[in-house]
Amino acid sequence: MSDELKDRIIKLLVKDELVSTRSKIQDSYPDRSLSEAAEVTRFCPSPTGFVHIGAIFTATICQYLARQSDGVYFLRIEDTDKKREVEGAKQLIANQLTAFDLTPDEGLQANGEEIGEYGPYTQSERKNIYLAYAVDLIKRDRAYPCFATKDELDAAVKDQISKKLRPGYYGEWAIWRDRTDEETSQALDSGKSFVLRFKSIGNHNKRIEFNDAIKGKMSLPENDLDVPLIKSDGSNLPTYHLAHVVDDFLMKSTIITRGEEWLPSTPLHIEIAQSLGIEPFKYAHTPVLSIIDPSGGGKRKLSKRRDPEADVDFWIKAAYPMRSIKAYLLGLANSNFEDWYKQNPEADLSDFPFSLKKLSTSRSPLLDIKKLEDYAKDEIASMPQSHFNKEVLQWANIHDKTLYEEMMIDSDYTKKVLCIEREGENPRKDVSKWSDSSDQFGYFYDSIFESNFLPSAICDLDEHVSTEDQISAIKSLLSTYDHDVDKDTWFENMKLAAKKDGYALNRKDLKANPENFKGGLADFAKIIRVYLTGKTRTPDLYTIMQIMGAERVKKRLSSS
Repeated sequence: MSDELKDRIIKLLVKDELVSTRSKIQDSYPDRSLSEAAEVTRFCPSPTGFVHIGAIFTATICQYLARQSDGVYFLRIEDTDKKREVEGAKQLIANQLTAFDLTPDEGLQANGEEIGEYGPYTQSERKNIYLAYAVDLIKRDRAYPCFATKDELDAAVKDQISKKLRPGYYGEWAIWRDRTDEETSQALDSGKSFVLRFKSIGNHNKRIEFNDAIKGKMSLPENDLDVPLIKSDGSNLPTYHLAHVVDDFLMKSTIITRGEEWLPSTPLHIEIAQSLGIEPFKYAHTPVLSIIDPSGGGKRKLSKRRDPEADVDFWIKAAYPMRSIKAYLLGLANSNFEDWYKQNPEADLSDFPFSLKKLSTSRSPLLDIKKLEDYAKDEIASMPQSHFNKEVLQWANIHDKTLYEEMMIDSDYTKKVLCIEREGENPRKDVSKWSDSSDQFGYFYDSIFESNFLPSAICDLDEHVSTEDQISAIKSLLSTYDHDVDKDTWFENMKLAAKKDGYALNRKDLKANPENFKGGLADFAKIIRVYLTGKTRTPDLYTIMQIMGAERVKKRLSSS
């Protein structure tokens, strides 16, 4: 391609944009003043929908690599796909990173400000920078205009598939790669729009080797695809392939941590970097998260479309303690985390010696909500009572106003409710997330109990116990009930009432002569529990009665 034709292409590409030179741009991005061992990591989501929990997994890895090496972890918003961009998604990303204790050192913050000296950190604001590098590739004979129509490209793919060849713009199907200057000039003269394509010199039959910081030594086919570099939609925005290389070069990223779905594109990115005279980056491709398919079929990739757990908002709305989520994700990344966590239950999680080598053994880590809830239950059970109370009330104030208002009527009563079975060496672990608060504590408040708990519980009880037997059990209990006795005496009174009403006090008698009894002591207690709490499983019944007080207990049982 002649220099004259190159200049013409460059003018049409740049149009009225003020494009600087590479050298001037690079002067404004000096080397970072960091130690040789410091890692500069980047988290680069696209604002095209909700944030995936897998992205939070990757961001956690980025943060740990930077923190443990006294480096920098920055957020870059990759918003070049304007057709798919969701309004408000950029700020949502920043807000959710902060919610997960992943606030970046540089880039967009939760307060809407952008900090750092290596920005702009939003790709749509860096258009002129990419154009400067695209111009450089044209001058180096590593980029050219392509005027192929959609129909022509579709026909090429159809032909490749019919011949059982891999689809793509390469070889004989790269129909504008080797056009003469005259043909290209004629296309320009006709006013046809074009896409600027990379001119690959790779050979797909050869291999390129590189070391992945997670996967180890990799050997993949060389790139031979002439991929688009600048979009043809008039935006002058780059494709990911050019933007990634330019941005991470200028922002001085030392390791490219990204999902393993980008692994096949790595030979392309290495070639683009080399064509620009940039030393290829160190890559670390993280494994995708998986899940056991609830409908059967075993382990599969966590899906945005099928799995609510994929959406970060699911985790936020459930209100798991963020420390427990962070702990769980670290456990997915490093198998030795759980032992460290058990040995250091009160340590700052940032003290954990995170290792990429340990991550290399994790192939599609399995997302197990039950395991997460174990972390969360331990976290919540170990909280000081004042902190626990504060978290419950804060959640209720935002998400369950009725519960909050009831709790605030009598703060002393609420404190007793929230303290139930949380003291001692083995505190109760029935709260795994703050959204459990409505179910765990709501029944202590009369209006909530009567509307939200009792009706459904009675319906369930009716399926197993006749109305007559329910009424009889309650009357028997009330005949022996004394609020002021100690627990042992209370229990003896409970047994006396159960025996009086025809229930066996020990399993042997019930098993030997089931026809002689209405059931066992547990069956009798279940009736009382349902009428007091609207639930079949609760903390210790004696403790519940003591907290509720004699008046409330008698009122609930008498109303039967």
